[in-house]
Amino acid sequence: MAKDKCIMCGVETPYDFETHIDMRLGYIEGAGQLCRSCFNGDKDVNDIIVPFRMVENTPNDQELGGKVRELYWQSKK
Repeated sequence: MAKDKCIMCGVETPYDFETHIDMRLGYIEGAGQLCRSCFNGDKDVNDIIVPFRMVENTPNDQELGGKVRELYWQSKK
């Protein structure tokens, strides 16, 4: 069975696609599965996660840019 990959670094996780999210560690609803290292913050990651719904529900590009920048600054705290 195919394994889910980490949404941050792309490494294969120990979880099958079919494994329910309640039975996983490091799963973020609306985003996806994180590997153990990304979930624990062990890796120096230079990415932020932008939820699909934020993009879909913000048709104005300038407003979306503001929301993405806000996510960026929140990640720096």
